[in-house]
Amino acid sequence: MSVRERLLVSMTVALILTVLSEGLILLVISSALRIPLLLIFPLLFVFWLFQWFISPYLVGRGGVEVFINDPEYGWIVQMVREIAVASRVSPPRVFLVDAPYPNAFAYGNSVSGRRVGITLPLLQILDMNELRAVIAHEIGHLRHRDVEIGMTLGLIPTALGYISTLLMNVGFLAILFAGDEFEFLFALLALALGFILLVATLTLQIFVLWFNRLRESYADYNSYQVLGEGSGALATALAKIELYMQKIRLDPFTGIIVTAAPVRVEQQEPLLVVREWLNRKVSVFTDILSTHPHPARRVQMLYRLIREGG
Repeated sequence: MSVRERLLVSMTVALILTVLSEGLILLVISSALRIPLLLIFPLLFVFWLFQWFISPYLVGRGGVEVFINDPEYGWIVQMVREIAVASRVSPPRVFLVDAPYPNAFAYGNSVSGRRVGITLPLLQILDMNELRAVIAHEIGHLRHRDVEIGMTLGLIPTALGYISTLLMNVGFLAILFAGDEFEFLFALLALALGFILLVATLTLQIFVLWFNRLRESYADYNSYQVLGEGSGALATALAKIELYMQKIRLDPFTGIIVTAAPVRVEQQEPLLVVREWLNRKVSVFTDILSTHPHPARRVQMLYRLIREGG
């Protein structure tokens, strides 16, 4: 079975299991609260629409759009356009983001326009081939509609997470200010419901994150499709990003939603890091709570594609 076929099969299985698990939990909640599913679905759609509309402005906050005639950064727009054409998608808008970490990310919608954000440190540490491979990965997300798909699959656990947090906060406050047994029991009930929903949220997130990691690998596959052997530069790009991330402290309130958590590396040179990853056996549990596959998995898949083809 080819790499692409294996990815497609894995994504299909992950999608089916994620949808079934979310449907089961919705059914349990609907039955327990005696709320018709026909009422829940419109509420979820409104929540999805709200997220869909505001997410481009939250994810890309602080970004400045760059145009083809920009004397300093116009070449980036040209590069993005060329890769988009090769990927058979409409060229996205390009934004530069003044953030403390090196990263690129795809976001946006049909209202805001599909976008690729690139942070300034990424431009500083990557060479042209590496940047091209990273952009081809991000264009892959746009080509595969990962923004919309990820938001849709993550909708239910996100909503449950908000509700569980609200219930647990209300429960803690109610305990502090409880004046009688009734108020104390209400507080305990709120805490119990919040905890149950938190467990449900974490369970669903495991399935959603599994699917997201597969979509990241599928975006890597787009880099290979467009660049062929040139996609091998994505491996050293990942190594340079990880080495840079070892030196900074990531603020969870400013960058965690658009970048993968850093992993520990033993070597200090990009090529040696790549070699380390190629020889590393990654446990199935290593990245189970991560949005991205462990970079060793990504590098091994890329090298297999270059060696054996798609």
